[in-house]
Amino acid sequence: MNTELPPFSRRRWLRYAAAGAVAALSPATWPLLRAAAPPSRDACATDGDFTRPLPVPGADGMYGRLAVGTQPLALRATATASGFAFEATAAGGSYVNPTLVVAAGTTVEIALSNALPEPTVVHWHGLAMDTRNDGNGESLVPPGGRFQYEFTVRNRAGLYWYHPHPHGATAGQVYRGLFGLIEVEDDDERALRRALDLAPGTTEIPLILQDRRPGDADRYAPAPEDELLGWYGCLPHVNGTLRPHLDVGARMYRLRVLNAANARTFRLAVRRDNGTPLPFTLIGTDGGLLERGIRCNEVFVSPAERVDLLVDFAGIAKGGFAVLETRRFDPMQAVPMVPAREPAAEPDAHGHGRSAPVGSVADGAPLDLLQFRIRDSATSGSRLPAQLSRLAPVPASAEDPRPLRLGFAKGRWRINDRVYDASATPVVVARDATETWLLRNYHASAPHAIHLHGYQFRVLERETSPDWLVPLAVDGRGRLATDLGAKDTVLVWPGESVRIAIDFHHPFPGSQVYLVHCHNLEHEDAGMMLRVRVG
Repeated sequence: MNTELPPFSRRRWLRYAAAGAVAALSPATWPLLRAAAPPSRDACATDGDFTRPLPVPGADGMYGRLAVGTQPLALRATATASGFAFEATAAGGSYVNPTLVVAAGTTVEIALSNALPEPTVVHWHGLAMDTRNDGNGESLVPPGGRFQYEFTVRNRAGLYWYHPHPHGATAGQVYRGLFGLIEVEDDDERALRRALDLAPGTTEIPLILQDRRPGDADRYAPAPEDELLGWYGCLPHVNGTLRPHLDVGARMYRLRVLNAANARTFRLAVRRDNGTPLPFTLIGTDGGLLERGIRCNEVFVSPAERVDLLVDFAGIAKGGFAVLETRRFDPMQAVPMVPAREPAAEPDAHGHGRSAPVGSVADGAPLDLLQFRIRDSATSGSRLPAQLSRLAPVPASAEDPRPLRLGFAKGRWRINDRVYDASATPVVVARDATETWLLRNYHASAPHAIHLHGYQFRVLERETSPDWLVPLAVDGRGRLATDLGAKDTVLVWPGESVRIAIDFHHPFPGSQVYLVHCHNLEHEDAGMMLRVRVG
């Protein structure tokens, strides 16, 4: 028996491998990632853009803000008319995918009940906790089952999130809508809100980004090319709504962004109504606030990453607007394009391959996401503090870096030439060790958003980055602005190497087992994941 293949999904693995072994890494395959076939005009029409208001989380309802920690919470995973969702009733309100608001240091109790027709489990993405509570997929909650979580929030303030993690089924459950936000608060967070006169729901807005295909979420049925490259849609949604708008004042707003897409990376920028860029200030990443703000014209946000942005609309007149967009980029520029002997599909007049899934556009395609409409000229007059927080240094290890090679072989995406095996632990770390890892992506690969469970890390250096990415570096070590904070997910481009430093101290008894994997969810489901034992 091949222990690399989870028994419950063997048929799916065989279908994947059969298709991938033929197409993967041939020059004919890369155009599918570079420029997917344009969907039909009716399926992805842009008529009526920005006619829908942006849903902003309130006291209850969809993504409603729910304080946790004062009493146990019952969370129910269930099927809805539009997909899957977590539901909760608490504090006199009803919540769908509630935003869990918790103070750092608080102990929370959450009882998950599974009303779905399939197994699931909750992973608390970015939070430091023991294996039992981590929700890494090695213990699943069956249909009709329950699981009791109890953990102390040990992280600093930041935007985290929770989502399912059943091996082989994560992508479908997330795409169907089964996830929510976690806001951790501490003194630095409260001080920032006071200094900038920010209030959640009015001048502090969470933005959850996804790209979807036409039809309801139950139509998630990946073809072999989706499983190989990732699930890409043509309809950009923000907070569950297609191309919405938000009325704002001519003042500073805080935008807390989560990339909840299965595979798409967003190159986020804001443009004014005259087409010129509107710079913004990056103040936080996955693990919370930076030490100080960084002025940017754009930032990359890969699947599962979060960015905390301050955008000042004071320079736009009342009645004007600005647009949050993802700019064009080539995710595979590092891969040499050699003419194929047998093209995968006859290209159309625009060079797009005809065999790409209907209703998708390639990673790196430009899309308008959200329109900001300036409705009044009121300003707050607030100024960003020079010091936002203090980040504990994580020294690089004196030992040689631990290599993690990202590549493709035998029809599967792999780390160190391995795929996930629940009976093997290829990465073993000494308890309380500090290690440097070298994430090295092959040139003949794809962008990979690498996520580590249980720990935040720091990016030390980027090397051999794509030529077009190099000008965005903010220091002599090739790091991007988003690399300067605490991270739990980092994007590694084809041909690029990224060094990260990780402090593996933890207070839990005995050894703990975590995961490192690509957060392109189709890559993850296909086994681009390794177990990590600490202790």
